[in-house]
Amino acid sequence: MKLAVLLAVAACGPAAVHVAPIPKVVDADPDGPHREAIAAQVQPYIDAEIATGIVVAVIDAGRREIYGFGTGPAGKPPDGKTLFEVGAITKAFTGLLLADAIQRREVQLDTAVSELVPPGVTVPTKDRRPITLQALALHSSGLPRVPPSLVAHNHPADPYAGYGEDQLYADLVHTELEHAPGELIMYSNFGSGLLGFVLGRKIGGGYRGALVSRVLEPLALTGTFVAPPVSVQPRRASGTTDDLKPAAPWTWDALAGAGALISDARDQLALVDAEIDAGLGSAGVLRRAMKLTQEPQLDHVGDNEGLGWMIDQAGRYWTNGSTGGFHAFVGFDPKTKRGVVVLASTATTLVDHLAEALYKVLEGDAPPPPKFATAAQLVPFAGNYDLGGSRIQITVDGKRLYVVGAGEPPHRLVPISDHEFWSEALSTVAVFERENDRVTRLVFAIGDHQIAATRVDAQP
Repeated sequence: MKLAVLLAVAACGPAAVHVAPIPKVVDADPDGPHREAIAAQVQPYIDAEIATGIVVAVIDAGRREIYGFGTGPAGKPPDGKTLFEVGAITKAFTGLLLADAIQRREVQLDTAVSELVPPGVTVPTKDRRPITLQALALHSSGLPRVPPSLVAHNHPADPYAGYGEDQLYADLVHTELEHAPGELIMYSNFGSGLLGFVLGRKIGGGYRGALVSRVLEPLALTGTFVAPPVSVQPRRASGTTDDLKPAAPWTWDALAGAGALISDARDQLALVDAEIDAGLGSAGVLRRAMKLTQEPQLDHVGDNEGLGWMIDQAGRYWTNGSTGGFHAFVGFDPKTKRGVVVLASTATTLVDHLAEALYKVLEGDAPPPPKFATAAQLVPFAGNYDLGGSRIQITVDGKRLYVVGAGEPPHRLVPISDHEFWSEALSTVAVFERENDRVTRLVFAIGDHQIAATRVDAQP
């Protein structure tokens, strides 16, 4: 049985132990007041081989700082003009495109998608409820995460490549909704991509043309592209997997509105600055549309959702995104006039942990720098463990730790601390436990469930 399946099956049973949850000009100012404090938070991610390259950008009451760490294009450190795939952060731009179209009275939140596709293309419904633009923006359309035809012909190295208009229409015709629109929030790149696609048709010029004319050019975001021209290719960072192996660039077509953008830290920080300005009531370029994207769309207190933005309990706006070789985070708080951007050339969600630390740095209350397991500290974890009657092996290669199931390739366990690790492939936290300085168990935490694997060989 594959390790991922074994963990999933085991997670359905009772919890074994309790494990605390793991929380979620070259540059604008290369020698700003927070340089050393930011470096203390970020450099450990590079040293522990969690990411190959990271650019951090912050804004504090209008003052911008951008710093690069690790390796970027041509073997040099990345900087504010280095281009990264930003994945689902594209959805914030698509949300802004929607809000602008609403401001221009071209569409409304309750406009049915069926009104924006060609005659003869059937858009699915459920319980007589149509899919609206709002449902697409809030991931409550009932559409699956990816179109059925992409699931059937999955290409993990470049999963959205070559998915064109004809395939999109065919999938709409043949898709059955998983729930009625507006009933349940379930993340869907199918829905977000469809939103960008129909807006591109309504506005004209397709998603790329509409985004350039309505958003990128008005905001002077010259370092953000749906399809980067040849002239900027030398600025592109090379993406890597969580094991720091080369990852192929992702390409997009009809679903570009879900994750196609390639951008740099300068532009993302400029967007954050404008969003903060909009939150404070400015009447500048696109500010009214930005303010609309920031309005909570869900009728409840606490965490909420805007048009392309998540809203945390502190009232901060954020979004993140991953592709096969990159991960990015963008957040801002109009109340404090602060914002943070993290762009990484490695597909690891762990860099999201930097966001809270960066906000603390800006508040003048920097947390202690993260301490990850060193190469020497990894050695005692290596060995054989029994997981529900199946043997798994933990191996070490330099600064990297791996878990191996029978007949499977190794899965990287990326350090969170000196004894806690994260697996992107398995979507689980792995915690090593000791008794009298001997490693005795490995506990996998999956959501609210914990599954223990007992060590079955002698520790070296």
